[in-house]
Amino acid sequence: MKIACFLADGFEDIEALGTTAILRRSGMTVDYISVLNQTVQTGSFGTRVLTDKMMKDLIVDYYDALLIPGGRQASYLRSDKTVLSIVKSFKDKDKWLFAICAGPTVLGILGYLDGVKYTSFPTTEEFMPKGIKVNQAAVWSDKIVTGAGAGAVTEFALKIIEAIYGIEKANQIQERILFRVFE
Repeated sequence: MKIACFLADGFEDIEALGTTAILRRSGMTVDYISVLNQTVQTGSFGTRVLTDKMMKDLIVDYYDALLIPGGRQASYLRSDKTVLSIVKSFKDKDKWLFAICAGPTVLGILGYLDGVKYTSFPTTEEFMPKGIKVNQAAVWSDKIVTGAGAGAVTEFALKIIEAIYGIEKANQIQERILFRVFE
């Protein structure tokens, strides 16, 4: 499984990096794609990330999924015509879409959450007026997985692993990272 992860300045640090770290543990490949076509992107809390590829060089067919972290970058992403065109290409090619926090707003304005169960950061519902918001850490609906926010990164990543590889693999990763094993 190869995943393109959109990064622009203002991405939510833990949503991009934490999700990636957990997905890579399951054997997935995640490439950081600079939406601004810069070598380094800076997160909302100052984390500087060396990107793998520039958006101008992105080949959708190379990837199985798109990951959209939230943070301040979401406002930019949902207003950029090239970003929206690429997201549409992923959807049109029946690829997976993963978005967390404010990231689902990008899917919402394209209508991809219409009539679909999803979760996102509180107050983002205006961008998904026809979606079915549920109060859960992570939601899997068909080929879309959404997460509520930074505090739900682990649940979000595990839900992606479950959707792709099954519950047994997700449980193995959960145990390996000691997520909630002490409860």
